[in-house]
Order: sequence, then C-alpha cells, then structure tokens
Amino acid sequence: MRLTQRLQLIKLTVLIGLLASIILSHPLWAGDRWFPKTTLIEDYFGVPYPYDYIQLSVLILLIVFSFSTQKKFPTVLLIIFSVYMCFDDQNRLQPWFYNYILILFILLFYRHRVDEPNNYTTVFISLQMLVALIYIFSGIQKMNSSFVPDTFEWMISAFDTVLSKRQLGIVTKFGYVIPYFELSIGVLLLVKQFRFIIVPLVILMHILILIMLGPTGKSYNSVVWPWNIIMIALVLLLFAEVKQERFFDISFLFKGLSFYIVITLMLIFPIFSLNNQYDSYLSSSLYSSNLNECQLILTDKAYKRLPKDLKAFCTTNVDHNVLYIKKWVEEELNVPCVPEYRIFRNAHHYIIQLTQTDSKEVQINFIEKEKLLDF
Repeated sequence: MRLTQRLQLIKLTVLIGLLASIILSHPLWAGDRWFPKTTLIEDYFGVPYPYDYIQLSVLILLIVFSFSTQKKFPTVLLIIFSVYMCFDDQNRLQPWFYNYILILFILLFYRHRVDEPNNYTTVFISLQMLVALIYIFSGIQKMNSSFVPDTFEWMISAFDTVLSKRQLGIVTKFGYVIPYFELSIGVLLLVKQFRFIIVPLVILMHILILIMLGPTGKSYNSVVWPWNIIMIALVLLLFAEVKQERFFDISFLFKGLSFYIVITLMLIFPIFSLNNQYDSYLSSSLYSSNLNECQLILTDKAYKRLPKDLKAFCTTNVDHNVLYIKKWVEEELNVPCVPEYRIFRNAHHYIIQLTQTDSKEVQINFIEKEKLLDF
C-alpha cells in the first residue's frame, strides 16, 4: 500500500474514532449538566442548554462532511470549530480529542498529489513521530511512585477471577517495567528494523488494555475504548510493512512545517509537564497515576445547601464533607476531569455560588502532582 493511500485511510480512521468518542461522551458536549464549563475567557459563559445541542450537531456534521470528501475545507472547518469547542469548555481538552485534532491538522499539509514524494512522505513521517511520541511520553509519565500501587494494581485486578493472588503478585512486579517498556516501544517504532517485533507488541498491549478497561474488566471510561482500537489501526497504517518511497530527500523533512509542529507540541511542550508547567493531558499522561488531585471540603451548612444530585459525589463524617470532583465529572460527563488547577478553581467558585456561601464554608484542597524533573 502506498503512503498516499495510507494517509487517506489515517484520516478516515481518525474521523471514525473522533465521532465514536464524542458520541460516548455526549454529556461533555451538550445537555443539561451540573459540572460547570471552564471557558477560556472568564466572562464568556458559553452557549447555554439546550442551544448547545446545535454546537454538537455542527461538530458531528463537520466530521461526516470531512469523512465523505477529500477536500480540505470541511476538515479546516472541523479543526477551527473543535478549537472553539475547547474555548467554550476547557474540560474538552481530553487526550484523545487533542491527538485526533492534531493528526487531522498535520494531514492538512498533504497536497493530495501522488507525484510529490517529498510532500507526502514528510507528512507521513511527521505522523509517525507524533504517534511514537505519544508512547514515549506515556511511558515517561508513568515513571512515578504511584503508578504501580495505584493504577497498575487496579487495572490488573480485572484478572482476579482468572489469576491467583500469587500470579497477580508476579504480574504486579512487572508493572515496574511498564514505563520503560512503553518508552522503548515509542523509540523502536521509529527504527524500521525492529518494527516486525514492536508492532505486534503494541497491538497486544492495546488488546490487554481493552480487556482490563472494557466490559469484560472494569467497564471504566468507555470513551477511551475506541481510542485503543484506533491506536491499533494507526500503528498498523504508520509502521507495518512501510516501504521507503523513491525520490524522497530526507532534508525535505526539516523544511516542512508539519515536522516542527509535531516536535513542538508533542516533544518540547510535554517536557515542561514533567516540571508541572504544562497540561498533563496534552503531554500523553495516560493512566500514569501522576495527576493533580482536588477535593472540595464543605461545612455542614454548605453541604445541606447542595442539590441532591451533587450530594451523591460526597462523603460525610462528623468533621467535614468532601466533594470529589474527579468522581463528579466521570459520572456526569463520562470523561475524566482535566486535572488542572484552573478547572478545579472554577468548580470551587461554582459550588460557592450554588450554596450561597464563601471560601470558608467551601474550601479547596488541591494536591499537586509529583514533579518528575526539577528545572
């Protein structure tokens, strides 16, 4: 299969994944909800319910139009509208949404000319680097003290009916290798001689993730189920039996804007997330356990003024009442909360307004994630 055909299939694959995940997370995009939107500009309150269903309809129609034609204009509109949707609510900056839109943006640099190997090969290599960097930083982000005892043990507990406690203990020890395994996968995908081994390992890894998180396992975070399937397809399209194009000059890669966009957004910026100076979800921090956490501590007065629906996300005791933002977002919007202080702060202000209290009655308990680098 020629690179030009692969590029066309990559676009269609990404659009299918984007549509599937948006449908699964539709409460994030439209509908009546309690969790507040965090707009990019504080005084902008976004499109209210039920008119936000118009926005969701436009988004879906643009995906369908982009799928049905090779013309770039629908895709350009889709990307612009997607940026606006994140402007309307920053909690939509989910890792899968960000990566899908970035891939579509890189594909805009492809001129749809089969007689320009320098152009389409540059775009293809840029996409190879983009996907490889997802695995590289996903591995790096897992190099923290919480990954194995928190996330990894929780995920493999999906096999507790199949494996004995001793076997689960052995598998748990393997968890300490996972960050380096995933990092190595990303690096070796870029080395042609190792792809015949690495590609099947990547496919196996995503199948295991689907088993653990899917209906047969934890039945958790359904919005990433399509993402794992799409990643398998992308790895096959980008790395399986790729033949080098004739007449391609490697120097052209360093003249193409797509290459520098990928390097900037997927390599340089994510480095700053290791020092907590850039968003985790824009830095491939996927099930790493190392994310900012936040709870709201409510007095009895504030708790009593909470709507009944929100009390379901609280735990109470004689000293205080705790509202768990992470649980709130996951159950109401079917996506994880973007783990950044600005999102938590906005939720804090919203609860204060909702209960007609103040910051003494509703306190914010923000726990910053572990720094992996200090610079």
